[in-house]
Amino acid sequence: MSFKERFGISFPALFAVVLGVFMAILDTTVVNVAIPKMMSVFNATQNEIQWVITAYLLVTGMLTPVSGYLGDRFGQKRIYLIALTIFTAGSALCGLAWSTDALIMFRIIQAVGGAMLMPVSMTILFSLSKPERRGTIMGIWGIALMFAPALGPTLSGYLVEYVDFRLIFYINVPIGIMSFFMVAAAIPGFKGRPTESLDLPGLLTSILGFFSLLYALSEGPTDGWRSLTIISLFVAAGILLTMFVAIELTSKNPMLDLRLFKRKVYTVSIISSSLMSVAMLGALFILPIFLQDGLGLTPLQTGLLTLPGAIVTGILMPISGYLFDRIGARPLGIAGLFIALVTTVELIGLNYEWTFGAIMVIYMFRQAGMGLSMMPLSTAGMNDVPHAIISRATALLTTMRNVAGSIGTAYLSTVMQTNSTSHFIELANRVTVPALQGMNLGQPQSVYGATSASEVSHLANILEQLAFQKGMQDAFGAAAIIGLIALVAVFFIGKRKLPVDMSPGVKKPLAAME
Repeated sequence: MSFKERFGISFPALFAVVLGVFMAILDTTVVNVAIPKMMSVFNATQNEIQWVITAYLLVTGMLTPVSGYLGDRFGQKRIYLIALTIFTAGSALCGLAWSTDALIMFRIIQAVGGAMLMPVSMTILFSLSKPERRGTIMGIWGIALMFAPALGPTLSGYLVEYVDFRLIFYINVPIGIMSFFMVAAAIPGFKGRPTESLDLPGLLTSILGFFSLLYALSEGPTDGWRSLTIISLFVAAGILLTMFVAIELTSKNPMLDLRLFKRKVYTVSIISSSLMSVAMLGALFILPIFLQDGLGLTPLQTGLLTLPGAIVTGILMPISGYLFDRIGARPLGIAGLFIALVTTVELIGLNYEWTFGAIMVIYMFRQAGMGLSMMPLSTAGMNDVPHAIISRATALLTTMRNVAGSIGTAYLSTVMQTNSTSHFIELANRVTVPALQGMNLGQPQSVYGATSASEVSHLANILEQLAFQKGMQDAFGAAAIIGLIALVAVFFIGKRKLPVDMSPGVKKPLAAME
């Protein structure tokens, strides 16, 4: 039996789609490590260069909801190829950027394509694969989702440190071109629906609402959460997104079909997956900061520490998909999230005395838990959705996951920064010689009667290190609470059942092919 006969999709088609998604997701993490280098090359401030990341996230968050409509209206394959072309062209332009403003503009072009690649790719794979084999297929697709973010820092660290930072963009060009021709040759055409109408009120309120929300989350740590600008953005986001929800619930052809939340399994899947995104992406932001600013590791060393976790995740994703087809999502979700929760609790104790190997092992097991549970939970939710609206379901799932990831990163970053400041004040107020002797971080030459600037500076450094360590531990504590909620949610996902397409008495609709 051939691969296509067994799974409903040819291996070249599967590989082509996974390759394109892998490239897009990889690009969201490789840029982080290159930020200091780009600041130097373009003579930019941290606030200026931060927009290289912020602009990409904003555009991706705003445009993901419209991917469902575009795929249904013009055909999934056509939209995927257009998105891939835009992303690849944007990558080439980013490599050619001559200034910070030019790089930000080209990153926006990249994001226009990247916003549609993930949801459209998921729709293509769900439409082509056999329902009873979707777990395995989505497990393979999930390699890109979980492996790329962990591999990004390693690849970027090497290129930035030993070659040229521009290669983090140029590397996408040959991959994008290869993926384009493979998709064009291997993926059958999908018929569009010319009668599909655009939900313009939903589109406008979603774009403006998500822009306000994501912009506030991105700039909150810099401007201050209580600043008039940030508060105004949150108020605007609340009003616009409330209008968006009202429009979507009453529209005959909504941009995001919020009525899908009536489906229990799909809803639990979104909740658990979104909470996992918060915990996972937030930790991916916190840990590198501690490793580089706290332990003094280089970007390449930081990437190498996360690499084993990426490899384990890549191995487990297809295995978890295979097991999902046989035992369902709940056992895998419970096991995976329990492992992730235990290791996150372990990271609450992370301090300056931990070795490189110890951190690597804990992180590797944490990623293993994520890899074991993420894709089965997502696939279970998608199996609960009728075939005709899969594209809308993937758009909603991806949007919720992206927003959750942005919120998680901003929230855990705020916890770390705010608590570090409060811990510093608390420590400074109760500094004594015996207390300093118990810090195991060295102590100043003199405490009582210290007069030299070096002595005062040394004492301040000790307190800052301790405060930073405690703030980071508090952030992992918050991540553990989020992980616990996700674990509890999985118990409500229900026992294994056949996909909607396979339910008794329901005829399985075929993908609309040209």
